[in-house]
Amino acid sequence: MSSATQKKSSGSSPLSPGSPRDVAWPVRFALVGTASDEVPDRPNGKREEVDWFRGYFCPISLVIWTLMMAQVVPIAVTHFNGSLLRVWTDVPTWAGYIPLLPLPSLRGLGYLFGWSFFQAILMHFLPGKDYVGPVTPAGHRPVYRNNGILAWIVTHGLWLVLGPLTHTVNFGRVYDDFAEIIATNNVFGVPFTIFLIWKGMNFPSSRDCYVSTSIFFDFFQGVELHPRLFGLSLKQLLNCRISMMGWSIVFLCFAEAQYDRFGYVSNGMAMTAFLLVTYLLKFFWWETGYFTSIDVAHDRCGYYIVWGLLTWVPTAYCTFGYFSVEHPANWNLALTLVVTVVGLVALWVNWDADHQRQYVRENKGKVNVWGQPAKCIEARYTASDGSEHKSLLLYSGYWGLSRHFHYVPELTMAVIWTLPAGTQCILAWLYFAFLFCLLVDRSNRDEGKCNAKYGKYWVEYRKLVPYKILPYVY
Repeated sequence: MSSATQKKSSGSSPLSPGSPRDVAWPVRFALVGTASDEVPDRPNGKREEVDWFRGYFCPISLVIWTLMMAQVVPIAVTHFNGSLLRVWTDVPTWAGYIPLLPLPSLRGLGYLFGWSFFQAILMHFLPGKDYVGPVTPAGHRPVYRNNGILAWIVTHGLWLVLGPLTHTVNFGRVYDDFAEIIATNNVFGVPFTIFLIWKGMNFPSSRDCYVSTSIFFDFFQGVELHPRLFGLSLKQLLNCRISMMGWSIVFLCFAEAQYDRFGYVSNGMAMTAFLLVTYLLKFFWWETGYFTSIDVAHDRCGYYIVWGLLTWVPTAYCTFGYFSVEHPANWNLALTLVVTVVGLVALWVNWDADHQRQYVRENKGKVNVWGQPAKCIEARYTASDGSEHKSLLLYSGYWGLSRHFHYVPELTMAVIWTLPAGTQCILAWLYFAFLFCLLVDRSNRDEGKCNAKYGKYWVEYRKLVPYKILPYVY
C-alpha cells in the first residue's frame, strides 16, 4: 500500500470507536484487506452533492428495470420460446406469473459460492507478479495479482478433462439450472451490495471513498473505489475471475447441453463458443490492461458493478447462447467459415487497438505506429493529493480514427456472436442492445472524466480526433 494511502488525511478527527484500527487484526484483514495497523480512516462527513435526476430518478429506475429483466429473461427463454410479446400476452393475470418465476435454491448457492471460492483460490495461489494499477484520485496505487492467463488455463483445462474427455461431470446441467443460478445471484447480489456500502463507510481499504447526499445514488454507484476482502482485490475477483471467466465456461456448458440434446453441436453454436472463448482468452492475456479501464479505475463498487457482474452478466450476456441451446443454427460450412473469419478479424483489431495505445505509453511515445512516428500529446494533471502526473494521449493509428475506436470491433463481435440466434428471438439481441447503450454512455462518461482531468490538453486532443466512436459518423 502506498504511503499516500497510509497517511491520515489532514484535518481528520481523532479515531472514534469502530475505526478499522480499533478492531482485531483478523477482522481488519477480512474487511480492509490488510492485517497492518496502518489502514485508512473512515470517510469524513462531507457528502457529494447530486441532483434529483442523477441521484434519485436514474438509480431507482435502473435498479427496478434490471431486477425485473433478471426475472423476465429466464421466463421468456424457458417458457415462451424467447418471446417477450408472449410473456405479456399469454399469461392472463399477474398471479399466473408466480409459478413461472425462477426461484433461488441451495443448488444455485452452491454454484455461486463454489465458483467464487475456486476462482479466489486460483487468484491467490497461482504464481504471478503483483501489478500496480494507475494512481487513484486520492493518490492510492491498487495492487492486482497478474496470473489471469494461468487461471484461464487451469479453469478450462479442468472443464475439458472432467467434461468432454472423461465425462466425470455433466457440465451441460448448468443449462438446466441456469434460471436457478440467475435467481440465486439476484437474491444474493442486493444484500452483498449493501454490505459493501457499509464496509466502505466503516472499513475502507483506501482513502478513495465517497458518500453522496442520496442513499439511492450511493447504493447504485457504490462508496469504495477499490475494496479488498481477505487481502484480495474485490474488483479483480468479481470483474475478471467470477464474471468474465464464468462467461467463458457457461458457453462451453451450453455447447455441451446442446450436444446432450441433439447428439451434435451446431455450426452456429460452435462458432459462437469458439469466438467467445478466444475473446476471453485475449481478455486474460491482457488482464493488466483492463485495470486501466473506466470499469476498474473510475467506477466505484456498488450495485452497478457488484449486482451487474453477479446477475446482469449471466442474464444479458448469455441470452443468445441460452436461447441457442434448444434452437441449433445448422449453417453450411462456407457461411460458418466466413462469419468466423470476420469475428477473428474484429477480435484482432480490438486487441491491436488496445495494445497499440498501451505499447506507445510504455515506450513514452518513442515508437512507430502504422509505419510512422507515434503522434502524442503529453498531458499533465494533478491528483487530489496534489501530486503531479503526466499521461500520453495518442492521436495516430487507430486512435487517430476516433477517440474510442476499440468499441467498433467490440460491437462487431457482439453482432457475430448473436447471429446464430437469428431474428426469431429479439431477446437474443439483448446483449448487443445493452452493449451499444453501455459503450455510448461509457464514452460520454469517459469524455467528462478526461476533460476534467486533462483540461486544455483534452480540448486539443478533441480537435485532432473529432469523432467519438465511429469514424466520420459519431
